[in-house]
Order: sequence, then C-alpha cells, then structure tokens
Amino acid sequence: MMAEINFLCSHKALRDKRIAPTLIKEITRRVNVMDIWQAVYTAGKTLPTPFATAQYWHRNLNPKKLIEVGFSYLPANKNMGQIVKAAKIKQDTYINGFREM
Repeated sequence: MMAEINFLCSHKALRDKRIAPTLIKEITRRVNVMDIWQAVYTAGKTLPTPFATAQYWHRNLNPKKLIEVGFSYLPANKNMGQIVKAAKIKQDTYINGFREM
C-alpha cells in the first residue's frame, strides 16, 4: 500500500505563512492512521537526487485557473476556450446501467 500526493495547493494569501509544511504533516498523519507508511509524490521542480522517474497523465478539472496561476501553460496553437471545452466533463454516461451510488 502506498499513498500518492499530487497537486498540493494553497491560497495566494497563505503562501508566505508556511502553510505547505502544515498541510504535508496533516496528509502524513491521515495516511499513517490508515497504516500506510510509504508515499509517492510529484514535484514541479528538479529534485537533487531522484531515484526514479515516471510518466503520468492527469485530467485538469479547472484548466483556466491552472493556466492563470502558472501551473499549466496555454499551447501556442490553442485558445482558452478550446482548452476549457476539451477538459469539460460529460454529464451523460455512455455505460448502460451506470448510476450514482
């Protein structure tokens, strides 16, 4: 069993108040309560001595905000409307019998 930590975000007003270490401690506490003692995390910067690398894909739920804050970028051949439309989640499902629990 392993936990995955991804997209640790904090409000702009709280970034210089060192809230990230507090959030990390709380995530660690919650994971340890579930008897999980290993974790994998992503970093937006190059780490000094990584021991492994992996390619992964994710779906942005709010691409406009992620581009505005600089987490993602707007490709040169697309506009914001195209990006938002591509990330939109369909309301209808194509799986017969699939229902909300």
